[in-house]
Amino acid sequence: MAQVPSKMPPPLPHTGKSQEPKAGQVGLSSADGYVRIEIHVEDGQLSIIGVKQVPGPLVMSSTVIRGYAYEVLLDEQQVSLGSVPDVGIRRAFANRDVEGPQSKHYFINVPAFDFFVRIPKGNVSAATLSKLNIVLHKVEEAPDRLNTLAALQKQPGVKSVEIGRLAGITLEQLPPAVRPHLEQILRETDELR
Repeated sequence: MAQVPSKMPPPLPHTGKSQEPKAGQVGLSSADGYVRIEIHVEDGQLSIIGVKQVPGPLVMSSTVIRGYAYEVLLDEQQVSLGSVPDVGIRRAFANRDVEGPQSKHYFINVPAFDFFVRIPKGNVSAATLSKLNIVLHKVEEAPDRLNTLAALQKQPGVKSVEIGRLAGITLEQLPPAVRPHLEQILRETDELR
């Protein structure tokens, strides 16, 4: 058996390429960050209940799964996309001690729920705010990978139903506690332009 060295040799210098995002993924620099918007859905109506700036990169998804998904459109071009699995559903677990329907596992759709939308900070400015559309879809079928940045319903192989849409964002529609956060983000974004 070989002896364990008393001192470990120093690590070799890095000679490879730096890490890059996978093909089809868009990453922003850590200085840019993204905006996380909390959306409340009630009977198909979307409203903003929270806004927060988050430092660090945002990787745009190129896939969606069955169930709920959101997209953010700017002039009908997709700038953000994400799946929100299990939102709007309450699960009831089987009770084998009881006869009838109560003994089965079942799901209950709830009419009101919240979820988060992530948007690259560069797409949230005073000039673009009224043009941003946040759309909630119920995805029934989707390919493994989306090929374009077109709206979700225009993607080949996607079958979805639009559940609700927030067409444009105005400061006046925001709750008083949320408005200052978005105003600060808009000031910072507009300074960078």
